Amino acid sequence: MKTFIQISSGLRSAAGYLKVIRDLKFKLAANRSATRSILLCMVFFLGSYQVPGGSVVITEEMKYQVDRSLFYFQLRYEPFSEDLLKKCLEFEGVKYPDIVLLQSQLETGHYTSDIFLNGNNLFGMKYPSHRPTVATGSYKEHAKYAHWSDSVIDYTLWQKYYQSRGYRLEGGIDSDFYLVFLKCIPYAEDPRYVPKLVALSHMNVT
Repeated sequence: MKTFIQISSGLRSAAGYLKVIRDLKFKLAANRSATRSILLCMVFFLGSYQVPGGSVVITEEMKYQVDRSLFYFQLRYEPFSEDLLKKCLEFEGVKYPDIVLLQSQLETGHYTSDIFLNGNNLFGMKYPSHRPTVATGSYKEHAKYAHWSDSVIDYTLWQKYYQSRGYRLEGGIDSDFYLVFLKCIPYAEDPRYVPKLVALSHMNVT
């Protein structure tokens, strides 16, 4: 086991790593490998205190967490794009991402709506009263978020909420099933919401 002096020294080193990352901010955006290496060292270093003797075991989960942290670290300094949204949907494990992407297009008028531009709301979510949320408040009767990526996180929480109520969404393959789910809840007040999503999907294919 590590001694108190070793642990104290290690914690000072970890604090040094954190300071380096804060100072680097987006300067290393052009050199992702350098930033990733620093984050990877931090994960390995801190993980070494979880096992006797401090031996480090490199796992795919650790690499994934580093890539995820790096992605969100840089995301705050980049303008919105649909490619970044797709990556965010992937990192958050959003189910039926193809349909959810269509929802973002429909709800925001292809990312031009006031709710999106000023409220960072991609999915027309209202501020919830019965489930966990990362929304910071309300904007024009809709949930408001500190960053658009928080809207994706909140959508994940929304899916998990319905799963906790007995809905089975774990498939993630049958898009028709998810469209029926959105209609039956219903997700939106517009009775033509689902047909509009279907029309959008045809437009994206052609």
